[in-house]
This record gives sequence, structure tokens and C-alpha cells, in this order.
Amino acid sequence: MSASYWLEVSVTTDGEAAEAVAEVLRPFAHADGVVLEQLGDQADVAPDALEPHVTVKIYIAADDDSPAVRRRIEESLYHMNRLYPISEPLFRQLADEDWAEAWKAHYHPFRVGNRIWIQPSWAEEEETAVPDFPDAVVLRLDPGMAFGTGLHPTTQMCLQAVEMVARPGQRVLDLGTGSGILGIAALKLGADHVLGVDNDKLAVKTAVANAAANGVDGRFAGQLGMLADVIDKNWDLVLVNILAPVIVDLLQNGELLSYGGENGRFVFSGIIDQQAAEVEQAITAAGGRVEHKFIVRDWVSYLVA
Repeated sequence: MSASYWLEVSVTTDGEAAEAVAEVLRPFAHADGVVLEQLGDQADVAPDALEPHVTVKIYIAADDDSPAVRRRIEESLYHMNRLYPISEPLFRQLADEDWAEAWKAHYHPFRVGNRIWIQPSWAEEEETAVPDFPDAVVLRLDPGMAFGTGLHPTTQMCLQAVEMVARPGQRVLDLGTGSGILGIAALKLGADHVLGVDNDKLAVKTAVANAAANGVDGRFAGQLGMLADVIDKNWDLVLVNILAPVIVDLLQNGELLSYGGENGRFVFSGIIDQQAAEVEQAITAAGGRVEHKFIVRDWVSYLVA
């Protein structure tokens, strides 16, 4: 598709809201032109540097740009601003040859947990040095293609949980895989096989592509569908980073805990603190036990046995 220019739309928010804002803007964007760009010193590996402010950008072809489209974008963000701190959108025209590289220019690597280092898929190792910390595990991701960039607290807590429990020989079910970030991390931390399941075709395609970019595609299988479409119930680790109501329903009506094998563990995330009590009750009622509770601001995640 050719265009005389590309319209860049950018808004600034925090790490908690970035992926939610990206999903709201995604329907307006051309192809994979959604970007989450970190601000601040990306070389800082201190824990308080893991949740920087983020600029969310989308790109719209000239043929699709109009005052009506810009107004709809502003209206969508106005509603989001009731939930999250979001700046006014900035609209900027880019020349045809500039737009493809513009969104990549400022996406920098960052650290999660003790060992995980996330960097853009297009950056070569010699161009983006991995900090010197023990047993670094590098995840190469294309950050604009599906939910799961590593910026959101729910994803970061899941990665920390995976880092705690991933072991050689494990079989992992990644439900709602998104970009595949959690399953890929499990494989790079020693797991043998991951099944990434999502009800979004683009997410499955993205997860498989990211697995290939990380050299683990031979051990990562993508499947379009939901929990009920998963036949095997003998998983060592089940990752569920979705939404609290969905998790509660799967625990109550979907026999979610039956998908764990002997000594199987579960990671539940995507839970706002006001929903935590309901999730904990559902875990206990289903026969599970909370081993560890992660809290980042208003978000809660659980490691369950």
C-alpha cells in the first residue's frame, strides 16, 4: 500500500496502561503499526526502573486519515483517560520513507526479574549490549504485534513467577499467549515444550513468529482456540494472564486446575486488587493453594499449586 505520507498518532501514559491503550488504538492502525516506546534510562536495571512511562504510537496511511478518524481517536482516548493517566494525542505527518523506521527508533531493551532481558527483535546483540548479570536470558520480541510486550505489571509479575518455577523437562500451557512472551521465557529458562493458545489468529501467528526469532520454535506450538480446545491435561506449568472474571469462570466452570499434572503449578495474572479476594476464593474452592502472591501497585498475580 502506498501513501504520500503517514500519520503518526502518539500518546504518553504509564506502564500499567500502555498495552490497554495500544489495544484501543489498534483498530485505527495500519497493519502492525502499533508501538510501545519506553522513556527514561533503559540501561538502568534497578527494580524501580522496570515501569517507566511509555509512549504509545500508531501509524495511519494518508488514504485513511480524516478529521472524522482523528475525532474518533480523541473520543476513544477520552474514555480511557477516565481509567488511566493519558496525554492528549499528538498528530504528526511522516514522509513515506520515514514511517517504517520511526516507530523503532526509541524502543529500548529492559530487564524483568533477575535474569530476563527483553530487547527488540531487530536489534543485533552487538548493537544492544546485554547488561552483565548472572545467567541472562534474552527475549527478542517485536513489540507492536500482539498483547504482551513485558511493560505491563501483569506480564512482569508472570515473568517473575516463570523465572521462579521454570525447570528443565517441563511441559507448559500458555493460555492467552498473546505475543508468546511467557511461553518463550519458560523455554529459555529450561522448559521442554510450550503450547501457546489464543482465540486471536494474529496473536497465534505472532507468538509462533517470536518463538522462531528466539530459536525455540521447535519446542513451541501455537493453537487457535480456548481452554476447552486443549485436549492434554497433564501440564507441569499453566500460565493464565487474562482477566480476573475469566480466571474465576475457568476455575468454577472450566475445571482449570484439572489441567495441571502431578505437582503442576499455575500462574494467574491480569487481576486488579479489588478482584483479588474473589479470585482467591475461587482458587481455594477449586482445590488450589496460593504459594506466592505478587503485587505491583493495583495489580495482583498468583503462583498456585
